[in-house]
Amino acid sequence: RDIMAGIERISVDLTSVKESLIPIIWVIGGPGSGRTTQCEYLQARHGWVHLSSGTLLRDEVMSGSKRGQQLFSVMRSGELVPHEIVLDILAQKMVEKVGGASGFLIDGFPLDMEEANAFDRQIVPVTRVIHLKLDASEMLERLNKRNNFDDQPKSIQKRVEIFTAKTMPVIEKYCHKIVEVDGTKPVHEITEQMLKALTGELESGGRSIL
Repeated sequence: RDIMAGIERISVDLTSVKESLIPIIWVIGGPGSGRTTQCEYLQARHGWVHLSSGTLLRDEVMSGSKRGQQLFSVMRSGELVPHEIVLDILAQKMVEKVGGASGFLIDGFPLDMEEANAFDRQIVPVTRVIHLKLDASEMLERLNKRNNFDDQPKSIQKRVEIFTAKTMPVIEKYCHKIVEVDGTKPVHEITEQMLKALTGELESGGRSIL
């Protein structure tokens, strides 16, 4: 792909992550669904390591690194960062943080089936998937109130469309690992529901992984 041309790649040894056997949770929700806020609460209360693909990518841009400069133009236009690059950055951070972690909460990832399959194949199979459900109209309203450099009107619309077209199929494919949480509820209620999704207390939540 043309978009990959020139973007710096990094080789990461994932042995420590694979041997840790700690649970890995994808927190999936459309842009503006509050994934990052919820993961930060769970990180503070329960010692989970929170990794936001969006935050990691923005941090890379703000660092002024060569790779960050290359990513800036991609993200500002609302285009998807190639999954190989997202996985590089996620893997690098997981290796840094695995020591002493009780689990990983990865939010904003995967964006599509290609990323999901690559993560399962190259890192480790995901343990559980939490889906923060929110209508597209609510996503647009929330994003228009934010002020990230990639929250431009055209890119906002494009990101919501990408979520509907590309991420929803991931939710359908991983239905046996999905726990759904209502993203329209007050923040504290969502936090409690997400915690129950990890402890197995929701009716459709599966066993405890805390």
